[in-house]
Amino acid sequence: MNGNERYVQLHSQAIVIDAACPLGTVDHYYKRWIDGGVTVMAPTVAVDHNCRETISRIAAWQKKIETNSDELLLVTSVNDIYRAKQEKKLGILFHFQNALPIENELNLLSIYHQLGVRIIQLCYNVRNLIGDGCDERTDAGLSEFGIKVVQEMNRLGLVIDITHTGYQTTMDVIATSEKPVIFSHSNADRLCPSPRNLKDDQIKAVAEKDGVIGIVGFPAFVAKGKDPTIEDYVDHIDYVAKLVGVRHVGIGMDYYEGMDGIATLEEATTIYDQLISSGRWKEEAYPPPPWKYPAGIEDPSRFPNLTKALLQRGYSEEHVLQILGGNFLRVYEQVWGK
Repeated sequence: MNGNERYVQLHSQAIVIDAACPLGTVDHYYKRWIDGGVTVMAPTVAVDHNCRETISRIAAWQKKIETNSDELLLVTSVNDIYRAKQEKKLGILFHFQNALPIENELNLLSIYHQLGVRIIQLCYNVRNLIGDGCDERTDAGLSEFGIKVVQEMNRLGLVIDITHTGYQTTMDVIATSEKPVIFSHSNADRLCPSPRNLKDDQIKAVAEKDGVIGIVGFPAFVAKGKDPTIEDYVDHIDYVAKLVGVRHVGIGMDYYEGMDGIATLEEATTIYDQLISSGRWKEEAYPPPPWKYPAGIEDPSRFPNLTKALLQRGYSEEHVLQILGGNFLRVYEQVWGK
């Protein structure tokens, strides 16, 4: 078998999980993940939404899955992931990129779980009732309410995502949680300094809890001052794998509606201006558009190129399968149960 046949065949066999997919919520862009041979996509169902808005967004997703049942399958268990692979459908894994939808009502976690949500990110850059975001002026750590949220998420079987979350809050969450936690889409600060990327001790701490770091493709978190390439992206995989082991590396591309190739420069600039003026983004961490994702994987349909690049970098087939989805699958099973 030549190299081209090898990566194509391996990619077709793999359970591929993209752990952060804001673009997947928009229109019918989910089809690009299908084109890329992805097994499970985690669309951003809610961010800065209240309970009513969030339930409406979940309902819209439920309708989309029902209407497109020949292509889509709601994932609420590990068995659903295997089923999506077997039936050649795209698994949809509901993901919140902030805990604002639970407001100050701990019991809402149970309701969201019943509605199919399986992963909740605790903060988005700024402070909420749980803790500080990674762009917050302070670094205050996990609140008393936040401790209760972590404990309740553990009890229900909700995966805790600490991407976009402040340093001390992430360390407190890791120490408090009885189950593995994840960074769904973050990179190594040593390779690309940014408030959004991770210090070595954060990477080590999440690995000690047997969690996973999903490597993100947003250009400013991959390489500073240039348009990143797939090689720059794989450098982050290498860094985490060498620091804590392949077992703790996954994929969380974070393709989103402002990216180059989806939005015009004018549209992206409008999005950027709104995010900066709202305080959700800071200029120090988020440079203005265009946002060009790594060359070679600049679009979800290009996922097979990542499999090829990992093999070329010297990863074994077993390790490639772990990185593409096996490691996140392990965490899901540990948190959700079988």
